[in-house]
Amino acid sequence: FNWTRILPFTPKAIVNKMSTQQSIVFLDVDVQLFKTCFVEGIKEDHVKSKAWTSFQWVVLDSSSPTCVSDFADSIKSPNDVCSVIFQDFDLPPALLDQLKQFYESGGSVVFFGIEGVFTDAETLSQHFGLPDPWRFSGYSKYEYELTYTAADHLGWEVKEQQYTKANLLRVPVQDRWMVAKPQPLHQYVEEAAGSLKGESPDDEWMHDAKEAEEEYISYCKQQYSYCPLAVHLNKNGGRLAFLGFVNGDGNIPLIVRGLVTKNPIPSYSVMGGWR
Repeated sequence: FNWTRILPFTPKAIVNKMSTQQSIVFLDVDVQLFKTCFVEGIKEDHVKSKAWTSFQWVVLDSSSPTCVSDFADSIKSPNDVCSVIFQDFDLPPALLDQLKQFYESGGSVVFFGIEGVFTDAETLSQHFGLPDPWRFSGYSKYEYELTYTAADHLGWEVKEQQYTKANLLRVPVQDRWMVAKPQPLHQYVEEAAGSLKGESPDDEWMHDAKEAEEEYISYCKQQYSYCPLAVHLNKNGGRLAFLGFVNGDGNIPLIVRGLVTKNPIPSYSVMGGWR
């Protein structure tokens, strides 16, 4: 990785020596945890190298006395910054204000919500002035699907995520980029009424099946509200994202990479591999 790490008492001059690559800025983030979840999970080494190491990783520590000015320097050219990632709200007010200004000017801000703090989602939506609040919904395990809104930005190569745990939000429908996948109707009905095992249904089975069918739409709506990846788009092209993922299972590293770098997920073929 091409890193510029700004630690406490590191001379500010280091920031000004960054390369002309596009950068990803980490502001008080446990970068090793981020890498473990979302970078090392991509097993195709040539893809991993091409995708992540082509960006400058700028790691800032808010305990540095120059962090506010270092951060201002790192985002002074918004077109050169893919995303700014932060992990909690225990930041100096000046840094939080800079984050908001960066987002309002069209920048991408990503909240690494792995800790699942109950108040973080609402605090995030309030601080960035979203028209509708985001709220924490729970921590649970489901299969997931990307929404059409997400596919417009990430592409159509990845559509689903296997059964995994995540921190879930309740957000407006336009901000949902991934939602819990409902069971097919036949599974939902048979789970409620039981397997027929090739026999004709009796009155009890018919009764239970009818109840399940009547409940199914409500169940689907509930699943549609469980969101581990929320993204709000503002009128200037800015993005505010909440990553509720707690691991790098399945397609999660590809989804996170596409979100953070603003590059569609690459196509895949069984014979040719990632390209």
